[in-house]
Amino acid sequence: MTQPTPPPSLDACLRCGGPIQSMGIDEFRVGGTTGGWKLLFGEWAELGEGMLRLEVFACPRCGKVELRVPRP
Repeated sequence: MTQPTPPPSLDACLRCGGPIQSMGIDEFRVGGTTGGWKLLFGEWAELGEGMLRLEVFACPRCGKVELRVPRP
């Protein structure tokens, strides 16, 4: 029988397995409208817009970036 593979560490890059570093928590805009609606309605077009807080991690070995929901 084959042994089950353990889940990857939360502190390891999902691509190369190297250590990842937290770059902090940023807020990303989600929702709202784009294109011509913004021209026509200005700030009113952003009524449905919200902010999503995500923690940004970067791998110094391969340069990949991961986004995660911040831990409490």
